[in-house]
Amino acid sequence: MEHSSRTQRTAVLELTGAFARPSLIDVAELARRPLHQAEVTFACATSGIQRHRFQGPLLHDVVLAAAPGFELRRRKDRAGFLLSVTGADGHHAVLSWGEIDPDFAHQPVLLATRADGQPLDACGPQLVVPQDRCGGRYVSGVTRIHLTALDLTAPALTAPALTAQPVAEGHSSGVQ
Repeated sequence: MEHSSRTQRTAVLELTGAFARPSLIDVAELARRPLHQAEVTFACATSGIQRHRFQGPLLHDVVLAAAPGFELRRRKDRAGFLLSVTGADGHHAVLSWGEIDPDFAHQPVLLATRADGQPLDACGPQLVVPQDRCGGRYVSGVTRIHLTALDLTAPALTAPALTAQPVAEGHSSGVQ
């Protein structure tokens, strides 16, 4: 009797942008890194209160291994970088480097490889932001993490000009 082996598809995420070593990482590789656990509760706009247990490596450790394109010893260099995380469904979330950096907020943001004990090998890792009260920055099936420098010298988006309005006598403008 012949046995056929089925290979399970493993989701892959891409690290792009300001990395010295951009790379592709699958969930199995993420699961081999030091794992952390987060038990979270958040309010989902469509399905109410959610409680889950996630396990996976810290986002900071994963992106640090790809060699971000800034001077690690210079805090102010790191503070100007953003991480854009994209899921398979097109959902995006943005985090500042300072949120995950141990010298700044040091938030334990995970790239979960397991959710409620179940492996996420086929669907891809999930971005887990335990400190968020709602699940808006939780991204399922992460396909891409893009590191970019915030460029404040770039032209701003066109927005309507603000005009000063006179304050009627006897009313406070709220500015003290």
